Parts: sequence; structure tokens; C-alpha cells
Amino acid sequence: MNRTCCIVAAAVFALSAPSWAAGKDLLLDHMTGHWVLTGTIEGKKTVHDVTAEWIMQGTYVRLSEIARKRDASGNPEYEAQVLIAYDAAKLRYVCFWYDTEGIAAPDAQGGVAVRRGNTLPFLFKTPQGNFHTTFLYDAKADNWSWSMDGEVNGKLQPFARVTLTRH
Repeated sequence: MNRTCCIVAAAVFALSAPSWAAGKDLLLDHMTGHWVLTGTIEGKKTVHDVTAEWIMQGTYVRLSEIARKRDASGNPEYEAQVLIAYDAAKLRYVCFWYDTEGIAAPDAQGGVAVRRGNTLPFLFKTPQGNFHTTFLYDAKADNWSWSMDGEVNGKLQPFARVTLTRH
């Protein structure tokens, strides 16, 4: 193969390579920044502040979520640390969700999702049953919507419907 063919082949590969080849996933890159989460969780209106940033050399996006509402002690009513990454070897996304609702069991597994357009439909398998958390990025509005549903006897039960807007 001559030098011109090699240069053209390299350029075509560079332009068509998936975003994970550069170390960061472009969809997750849209998640980074400061957000205000609004909507309903368990039927109650809620407002949380969310900060998302790349950590560990661009491997994970960490979401730090803190409720604005405080408990009697002055602590946030809810806090979460969420890690999301693209697993290039398995062509899927992984999500680990740690929050103040309870200590994660030692055998707790993260959620997994296969991207569908701008949607990441995570499935978390837990001893209590499956839990579905879907992240949807709206490129025109530059916001995210999250829907969360528990699964009971194969039927989805709404848990949360929230939207993240840039702050």
C-alpha cells in the first residue's frame, strides 16, 4: 500500500472512530456541567442540584446529586453519587448508583444499558426486583430527562420523572 492510501485510510478511521476511542464518550460529555433537577419522585415535587464531571482520567462521569430540601437536622433530604462509563469491550454503558436511601449490598451490581440514539436505558437487577432508569438527552434543548421505574410482576411502576436543565 502506498503512502497516500495509508494517509487516507488513517483519516477515514479517525473520522469514523467511535468517541470512546478518544477516551471520552460524546453523549456522556453532554452530561457534564451544573444542573437543576426538577420533577417528581415518588409523586412529590422535588428540586435537586446536580454536578457532573469527568473523573479518573476521563473514564467515568460522576454525578453528585443533592436535594435542596433539608431534614430536621439541616442535612439534605437526599444525596447520591453516581458513576457512569462506557464499556467499549462490551459495547455498553455501566452505572453505579450510591445514595442516602441505604447502604449498597456487597453483591450489588450496577446498571447496564445499550445506547439507543440519545437514550441510555439502564437496567438494575436487585434482590427486590428490576429497576429501570432511563436517561434521555435532548440536543435541541440541551437538557436531560430521567425516568425511573420499579418493576413488579413484570409491570413497570413509575418512581420518578425529572428533567435536568443547565444552571
